[in-house]
Amino acid sequence: MKIKKSSLKQSFAKLSETKVLVIGDLILDEYLIGSVERISPEAPVPVVWVRNEKQTLGGSGNVVQNLTSIGVNGIVFGRIGLDKAGENLESILLSNSVNKEDLVLLKSKTIPTILKTRIIASHQQVCRVDREEIVPLTKEEEAEILKQLQVKIKDASAVILSDYDKGYLTPSLIQSIITVCNAEKKIVTVDPQVSHFFLYQNIHIMTPNHHEAGKALGKKLSSDAEIETACREISEKLTPDAMMITRGEKGMSIYERKTDLFYHIPTVAKEVFDVTGAGDTVITTYTAFVATGMSIRDAALVSNVSAGIVVGKLGAATVTQSEIEEALRNLGYLDETT
Repeated sequence: MKIKKSSLKQSFAKLSETKVLVIGDLILDEYLIGSVERISPEAPVPVVWVRNEKQTLGGSGNVVQNLTSIGVNGIVFGRIGLDKAGENLESILLSNSVNKEDLVLLKSKTIPTILKTRIIASHQQVCRVDREEIVPLTKEEEAEILKQLQVKIKDASAVILSDYDKGYLTPSLIQSIITVCNAEKKIVTVDPQVSHFFLYQNIHIMTPNHHEAGKALGKKLSSDAEIETACREISEKLTPDAMMITRGEKGMSIYERKTDLFYHIPTVAKEVFDVTGAGDTVITTYTAFVATGMSIRDAALVSNVSAGIVVGKLGAATVTQSEIEEALRNLGYLDETT
């Protein structure tokens, strides 16, 4: 399985002209990084001496960050609170090349910005502190979002639903978004939640991991045969163009519904340092490259290689065009004769 170098270069050239609309749950990720030299006298827990701290985009924000990293412009729909975390999240989005007019943020007076604080010592996560209130959107808020979507969808090449089940993507909003996108002939890709699994009908592709897909179907998915059966079962209910199931150390499997073809792509990760955000990288790179005209199979291969790169980095990391090309070449996936 190889990608023609000419095809890759054509897609690279088109990425800067591509706009992807990201809808989902915005999260602010905070990292407190330090070292442990003693145990607390107050309780048998380590004392972390914080030497550095940073805030980055999490949730659907990490999808936006991944788009920026490969040179794609993003249109962002999400919810934040009227608080310092919300101000910081908006500022980081703007610094990630998102234009002010492409930032459609619902600013809640009652719901705080979701903030996840990870405490890291000697490259190991000691603990995580979550601050969030999971409250579904009101019907009035949904109506306003759909009104804005009708305008912004015109500029988008594709739409990503990044569902973390934090209240923004309600069942009715999910279905309305897909209806709007199909009417405008825009492809929709979904990083799903099990609780909403069978709501994502008539989309281009869904990218659950094998645990999520198995839980949705009520069975364990391990072998290629089990994965293939699951893809067909899900596709019968949702009628997507394709299904992708990511499988950890076993890589990923892709199913094209219309041709009934499967591709089982082995993992390329040499060292897994942190799996945070790997799913975001998969759906981002896949969507962006398909939007440039790349085939389902080739875009899946690019997304698999991209995930293999980011799991070797700390935190919700991203990948670049040059890293993708280098990895494809080093792994023997790049056909340089064309």
